[in-house]
Amino acid sequence: MIFVWGKRSYGAVNKVGDVAVKTMFGHLWYLPLFPMTSFYVDTKTDAAFELNRINWRSVLCGYIRVWAPVVLVFAGFEFMRPNDDGGAHVLSALLMFATAAAIIASYVLDKKMVDAQTVQVRQLMERHFGLALDPYECASSLQREIDAKMRETSATQLDESWYKRTLNDAFSPADKVELALLRARCDQHDKELQKTALQKLPGAQRYAS
Repeated sequence: MIFVWGKRSYGAVNKVGDVAVKTMFGHLWYLPLFPMTSFYVDTKTDAAFELNRINWRSVLCGYIRVWAPVVLVFAGFEFMRPNDDGGAHVLSALLMFATAAAIIASYVLDKKMVDAQTVQVRQLMERHFGLALDPYECASSLQREIDAKMRETSATQLDESWYKRTLNDAFSPADKVELALLRARCDQHDKELQKTALQKLPGAQRYAS
């Protein structure tokens, strides 16, 4: 018997623009067995950016969208197989309904269960850098790229805390505030800074309430 095994990504969720979150699984015969790590993946170029933690929604959808169709097929065969046991037919029908509902729900709920603030941050990244990522969720810091972008638009020398000063300056131009917000998202362990940064998003007062 030939064994087909290896690593493969499944469970695309949280898509913004061309970028979705996927999880790399160890698989056997292309059936996901165990999650390894999650990534932002550009669906056009396949460029991948590792996340700093596993995305469990992606893991759940990865399992459902592969294993549920397998169960659905077997339940369908069992339902169509001649059998005098009416209970077996009922059980097969219920299993077919449940697995079909789970597959549909994995797509529908993914569209509805969104973090509006994270979506806005990713849209800002897409506007400035062409990729809808949230630096707060990335395993590798995007600090250097954001600093370099800010230097291109700044007439003065930047210091290490330029983004904190920009966020606290009520007269900072909107494009610089956006870059400062993105740079602040790189400081993943500074919870107070994250609150300050997210308050600069449009509709921040609505989210807070």
